[in-house]
Amino acid sequence: MAGVISYGAYIPLHRISREEFFKAWGGFAMPGEKAVANFDEDSITMAVEAAIDSVRGMGQGNIDALFFASTTFPYNEKLGSAIISAAMDLTSNVRTADFAGSLRVGTTALGSALDAIKAGSARRVLMAVADTRLGAPAGDFEQTLGDGAAALLLGEGDVIAEIKDSYSISDEFSGV
Repeated sequence: MAGVISYGAYIPLHRISREEFFKAWGGFAMPGEKAVANFDEDSITMAVEAAIDSVRGMGQGNIDALFFASTTFPYNEKLGSAIISAAMDLTSNVRTADFAGSLRVGTTALGSALDAIKAGSARRVLMAVADTRLGAPAGDFEQTLGDGAAALLLGEGDVIAEIKDSYSISDEFSGV
């Protein structure tokens, strides 16, 4: 059965107190802080860190595909997954794919990775998800959306979490 073999994460070092947003914009004060990417970090650099963390001590030679999901790609016409693959020094025949355009890109990439494993076109798929989402000034999202990345190495055998099944529905709706 397919499942998660290993996982990794990356959260930027820099933080901003949510109290600072309250001081600047008013509204209501929220407790805690949010992670903020440094000037030289973006969704790709954070995904690289999470992906490296997910395969630490395992070797990278047995990865057949690398999928990258984000709503905040730094490039419009450049394959983010190919950049991550190159940064990790993966072989050039690794299948790469980017998932974008919806807040469901992470679950879509996960489903596609599992489908590739079940179909036998990939034995192990490394999936990375990262975002540096911006909220409107003085809006709730400005305080609540922190930056970060996560990665999963998916495959069969030696899994730490088995994925037995999934179910998905979609419906078009208007509104917030």
